[in-house]
Amino acid sequence: MSQVGGMLAGMHATGPAAEPTDDGAPSDAAHTTTYAPPSKRRRDFDRRLLELAGSQHYVVARAQLLEFGSKRQIEYRLANGQLEPVYEGVYRVVGSPRTWHQRLLAACLSSSGVNAVSFRAAALILDWPGGAELVEITALRHRRMQLDGVRVHESFFLSDLDVMYVHGIPVTRPARVLCDLGLLVERGELLASTYELAFQEAVRRNQVDLPRVWREWERLGGVRRPGGRVVKEVLESFVAPLRKPETKPETRLLQLIRGADLPEPVPQYWIDLSPTRKVRLDFAWPERKVYCEFDPYKWHGGRDRYMYGTTRRLRLEMLGWQGVPVTDDELDAGASLAMRVLSQHLSSRLPRAG
Repeated sequence: MSQVGGMLAGMHATGPAAEPTDDGAPSDAAHTTTYAPPSKRRRDFDRRLLELAGSQHYVVARAQLLEFGSKRQIEYRLANGQLEPVYEGVYRVVGSPRTWHQRLLAACLSSSGVNAVSFRAAALILDWPGGAELVEITALRHRRMQLDGVRVHESFFLSDLDVMYVHGIPVTRPARVLCDLGLLVERGELLASTYELAFQEAVRRNQVDLPRVWREWERLGGVRRPGGRVVKEVLESFVAPLRKPETKPETRLLQLIRGADLPEPVPQYWIDLSPTRKVRLDFAWPERKVYCEFDPYKWHGGRDRYMYGTTRRLRLEMLGWQGVPVTDDELDAGASLAMRVLSQHLSSRLPRAG
């Protein structure tokens, strides 16, 4: 039985047998001790309720229920323990999983008009560095929303065009999220390096491009907007890699390479090990035959992978290449030792003049 079907059966199997009719009078089931099957109207309402809730992380707005039901039907299910209030006019289906996504959507449904998940919560939904499992939304200015456990931002600039849907939840678009995060950097709530990494990650995954972020920045007020100067500095200093890194750790590694003032590498560089075999290096300096790679523990999860990695490294050394691996822990710690070794390799292999 599906989750919706099971919850629907549970609704009909529990609670008092009598449900008020539209005129407020109890049904005939209140005058008998025998079980009376639910009326067609009740079944239809419960089915539509759960179909709607099932598509919305099992939270619904009162206004949505009134589109196909009555106030008495809603109040009956609240009194009967089938629904419970989350915020005023927003209900959760009792027995459904309590999730972060559910709390986000409940907050967005708590007021009419456009509301959307934003700032760090949006960054986490987009899987960017700097994201956090907060309930953080943006609403139109002067809405004066106050919700327990919810951080509400207000904006003059928020319409349906500013919103996209991820997992059925309204979320501000990536270019807007980047402009919003600049405010947190200015307030000291987000590290500048984390913000720059989020920017790189958004570009790497083709979620934004520079012209789009520039347009959004100008629309929102440019340097006059809080955090606008931070966004402008990142836009003006942004250097796109020759090729996009493939993963988030590789984006972080490129940031560390640049932070160490090393020459700009070539990402995703292919080398012929033999006439029939090629390998791809995360970052390479071809003219110096030096490379650097993210080397996660999970890659060496078995004997075959370990032997493959060892043979690959030896073949590269036979061709005159020197490599610097960076593990998970080293990357998290800033890879200072790896950057020093990489700097030595690059310095000792300066390209010949002429």
